[in-house]
Amino acid sequence: MSTPSTEALAISLRLTQALHLARRGRSREAQAVLTPDGAPPANPTELQALAALATGQGDYRRALPLWRLLRQRDPANREAQRLIDAIELWQARPPWMKFVLPAAGALLGVALLVVLLALL
Repeated sequence: MSTPSTEALAISLRLTQALHLARRGRSREAQAVLTPDGAPPANPTELQALAALATGQGDYRRALPLWRLLRQRDPANREAQRLIDAIELWQARPPWMKFVLPAAGALLGVALLVVLLALL
């Protein structure tokens, strides 16, 4: 029989283990610790940690439903709403937008090179 204190301890241990793995670049393993049965965790803290791991990995297709589930379970969670808005905005950008920043960086690099060569 699980008591509230043993359940809280088990959650803390899973979160600590997931954090340890994530800090070592093993995000997939960290996510597996939080979802041993493959389903999103029932605990809001673990669910938020899982959503944050997916977001940090750039897996927005997986992260967005997790943030939405967290927001559904905890309507007062501002972080969930903030990340839902951010991911939806990112996904709504025009396809050509992914080329704008690299192109601007390349143009800036060429301009700096031209200025340096002109000074020599």
